[in-house]
Amino acid sequence: MKLYIKQKVFSIGESFEVRNEFNEIVYYVRGSFFRIPKKFEIYDTNQNEIATVESQLFRLMSHYSIKTPTDSLTLKEHFTFFKRKFELTGTSWLLQGDFMSHNYQVIQGQRPIMLLSKHWFTWGDSYELDIEDDKDALLCLCIVIAVDAVLAKSSAGAASSSSSS
Repeated sequence: MKLYIKQKVFSIGESFEVRNEFNEIVYYVRGSFFRIPKKFEIYDTNQNEIATVESQLFRLMSHYSIKTPTDSLTLKEHFTFFKRKFELTGTSWLLQGDFMSHNYQVIQGQRPIMLLSKHWFTWGDSYELDIEDDKDALLCLCIVIAVDAVLAKSSAGAASSSSSS
């Protein structure tokens, strides 16, 4: 199964649609606006909330709680000097790849669960999630949202610190 995320460039509330390979909307994502902690809610096509991704407060490195009807896990960012490193607790899945260029994968052992790639020459950010098993689609989407939120937060912090110097 393939999912596509095309975030709107000027989306104040960070809301966007997730489409499948047939260009049909399969999920809606709504991000909180001026809310602490940051929270994303994922809805099905009938506008029923089916998952949440929420930042955990008072952490040195970013932590996001991910809850779906069948899973509850945490994405933790680890401190490293050169490359971004994330850990998923509450599952046997692993994240690996180049997070800064948005080319990474979720694996279990040697088996790929999801491959994510970013399309660079588009208006706004556009991502393709290639998911091996349809039943993993919602959880994979939540993981991508959490990783993207961490990266957006760090790039916003870097931009504000460089503009103040």
